[in-house]
Amino acid sequence: MPEGTDAATELRREHEEIEGLAARVASLGPSPERTRLIRDVSARFLAHTHAEERYLYPALRRFLPEGSDDAIRQTRRDDAAEQIVRSIERAGELDDAYDALVNQLVLDIHRHIEQQESVLLPALTGSCTREEINNLGRQLRDRLQGDRPETGG
Repeated sequence: MPEGTDAATELRREHEEIEGLAARVASLGPSPERTRLIRDVSARFLAHTHAEERYLYPALRRFLPEGSDDAIRQTRRDDAAEQIVRSIERAGELDDAYDALVNQLVLDIHRHIEQQESVLLPALTGSCTREEINNLGRQLRDRLQGDRPETGG
């Protein structure tokens, strides 16, 4: 991620990469590649949501009138997605629920991104000074780069 980009740019870039992985998962049938991609998108999405919980959600609380409620809603959605990831890990590919869980994760990822891109990020960038949004971007970039899981190929 280039130095000096703001929080909205950082998150949009990250969202595009995660959504690309999720779309690839959705397009594949059972295969070793799909299994690897499910692992990759799960790890990447969890690292992403943990970074948001650490930096973005406190900013929502600080800068937006309804930010505390927004942060609570987002945290609940993120927690639900994390439970789906854990269920996928426990189920394994041979479990009848596996594909439904994977499809739910892909849907949750899409909803997460849609909510942030259409509502939260525009509201946040409209409420912060340039310095605040750039600082938030630096914090997110540093955390996302530090937490980015290695992909299998």
